[in-house]
Amino acid sequence: MNTRRLHIVLALAFAAQLTAHAGQGTPVDSTAAQFAEAGFLNVRAAETDDFRAFSLETDYYKLPFEGLAAVREMVERDSTDMRLVKIVATSYDVPELTMTYNPRNGQWRSTKRLDESWDLLRRQEKLNSNFGKVNIVVYPQVSLMNLIITQVYQSLWQLSPALEVSLWPGMKFTYQLQIPVYNDGYGSLEDKVHPGFFTLSQRFRDPWNLNVLGKLTAGVFSNSTYGLALEMAYYFPNERFWLDTQLGLLGNSYWEGFIFHYDPRLFFRWNLAVNYYWPEQNTQFSLRAQRFLVGDYGVKYEMIRHFRRASVGLYAEKSLGAPLNVGFRFQVALPLFRQKRHGWWPKLTTSGQMGMAYNANNERYYYNEYRTEASDNILSKNYYNPYFIDSKLK
Repeated sequence: MNTRRLHIVLALAFAAQLTAHAGQGTPVDSTAAQFAEAGFLNVRAAETDDFRAFSLETDYYKLPFEGLAAVREMVERDSTDMRLVKIVATSYDVPELTMTYNPRNGQWRSTKRLDESWDLLRRQEKLNSNFGKVNIVVYPQVSLMNLIITQVYQSLWQLSPALEVSLWPGMKFTYQLQIPVYNDGYGSLEDKVHPGFFTLSQRFRDPWNLNVLGKLTAGVFSNSTYGLALEMAYYFPNERFWLDTQLGLLGNSYWEGFIFHYDPRLFFRWNLAVNYYWPEQNTQFSLRAQRFLVGDYGVKYEMIRHFRRASVGLYAEKSLGAPLNVGFRFQVALPLFRQKRHGWWPKLTTSGQMGMAYNANNERYYYNEYRTEASDNILSKNYYNPYFIDSKLK
């Protein structure tokens, strides 16, 4: 009897020890919990004999590279063995970038490509899911034109708050209002509060890890258009080079206050670009063949320099039947650059970028393009460029 009691006591003590150990979690679980506590969304963790892996996306940090710099510090501080550490950065739970840390030499390397780490991570449960998270983003907008010889510029100043909601993986809903502050010469329609972008977009990545990323968007776009648009990009093995395209089935439309007017006739517009990135100067060169909104065919050349919180570009464009046009454009990130989310309450913030474009010929008919989301611009499209990320992590 005494022996039986002893066995029972030992068994209970062993079970209690196992329970306590399970409650502490593994080291990767502990690191994942730290990421979630620091404000990162969609945090996952996994490990093998060769590496530890985590996936996450920035939310507390407005600019992804600043969030990934914080991740770097946390990983280097918490590294306890010589296994590789892989960080998969996601956007709306779609993988954008893989960062690999080698603790043996202290080196980081980023790539757009995925490997077995994402295949393992995608099956894990998420901490701090972004599903249903709401942002109210204020986009200040300034438009200028120079059509009157006796006046230097006419201008339109607007505040354009947008409701942006994260839905299932890759899905984003956007509803924007355009609120006029000052209107000189832009017509009576711009004097009224009216919607801007009104879209539903689905981001995706090819399931075969061929380095193809894309976005399918339906709704009301910029430049008085509505319809359906597909955007895709393919990165070559040498990731300094990539192709991108935009294919749109569009119609003309406009808002009269909150009354939506549209032409049911649809037309097809497209563009295709080859891009090269010069890492030493964080400069992007693009040559784009395009059919612009009014139907003119042409080419557009761009050179864009990317800084920490701004992107500045020069462009030249030529279409059949229209004179050569040149100009510049810029996007500047607006503070606050760090802002914590409080539970499920909507986060009110300024846009990650404010910008303006200028064309020297003051061309207003030819060379018109469209954007499918309020957040689309030359700065945001460079968020997950691996060379840009590496340059900012050094």
